[in-house]
Amino acid sequence: MREFGELLRTHRIGAGLTQQQLADFAMVSVRAIRDLECGRTRSPRAETVRLLADGLRLDEESRADLQQAGGRAAGRSTVAPPAPAGPGGLIVGREAEAAALAALLTEGRPGAGHAAQRLVTVTGVSGVGKTRLALEVAGELHFRHGWSVLWHPTQAVPSINDEQDTVLVTDRRPDPSLLEAHPRLRIVVTALAPAGLPDELVFPLGALADDAAVRLLLTNVHRVRPAFRPEPANQAALMGLVHELDGLPSALEFAAGWFMVYSPQHLLERLRSNPLDPTSAHLRDSLRRSLSTLDVEGRELLVRMAEGEDPGHSPYVGELCVRGLVRRAGTRYEVLNLVRAAVLEPTSGPHLAGGVALTWPV
Repeated sequence: MREFGELLRTHRIGAGLTQQQLADFAMVSVRAIRDLECGRTRSPRAETVRLLADGLRLDEESRADLQQAGGRAAGRSTVAPPAPAGPGGLIVGREAEAAALAALLTEGRPGAGHAAQRLVTVTGVSGVGKTRLALEVAGELHFRHGWSVLWHPTQAVPSINDEQDTVLVTDRRPDPSLLEAHPRLRIVVTALAPAGLPDELVFPLGALADDAAVRLLLTNVHRVRPAFRPEPANQAALMGLVHELDGLPSALEFAAGWFMVYSPQHLLERLRSNPLDPTSAHLRDSLRRSLSTLDVEGRELLVRMAEGEDPGHSPYVGELCVRGLVRRAGTRYEVLNLVRAAVLEPTSGPHLAGGVALTWPV
């Protein structure tokens, strides 16, 4: 049987999470996760194992393996996993989006008979915070409204209690028959693109507003430089950083780690020479993976826009916006800085015009 720490680390890396991100999802301290992974703590409490399994969104088999490795009897979790904790109990800068998504699931759309929306797909570019928003809303529905929450990371059919309202959160294409079979079920899908299912409501998630992006950046900076304070001398650089990183939460979190060695001004200079440089290889690959959701015409349009071409009235602009690759800027559209860098960055293998690799990470 594998050691608990080794198994935990394998699941965390497989989910693409840092120790800090897992700590946020599971509401377990970073130190506790670090001690478990390095073997300093070998007998975690049952509640800690449950929180970690919930934060990782493990399926039943993987959850049981983790419980067994921790010396705990395997069993089905009966308590909904908590949402990640941010300042004031909410993830930074997503108060309006969280309230809107929760309202759709409980009340429906205004002017549409106020029937609750049963299938919502949260779309957006990698790193924009789709999963964190879903976690936030799931926690809200459970703790404030008493709903049951199910995570569905596998193709296995989930066990649904028809006696209570339930929200199923998944990053996979759901089976539409679940909604027909379970009248009190709602489904929230987090995806790079719409699932294309009947009665699906697409909920595009855009980048953080400037003030929220700065707050999130500072929240993560204080984890590595607790004494850092914004001041007039660095305000312009901080704003420049969030603009160069498109207000994407994942990019801001990774960039914050560089504050240990760079001033905001020096980091901004480095960003302007290569926006992907202070982010992670995982984010770079994820951004390229976003392009795999496009057909040939959409991908070619994105390349041309990244190279400065005006899209005109192309019908594919809407698809690029829904996927979060392009955003409206006044009367025109612009490609996100990080997406442009990922599109135009030279890569190995066959390419389209502009350096876009035809072989995508899987």
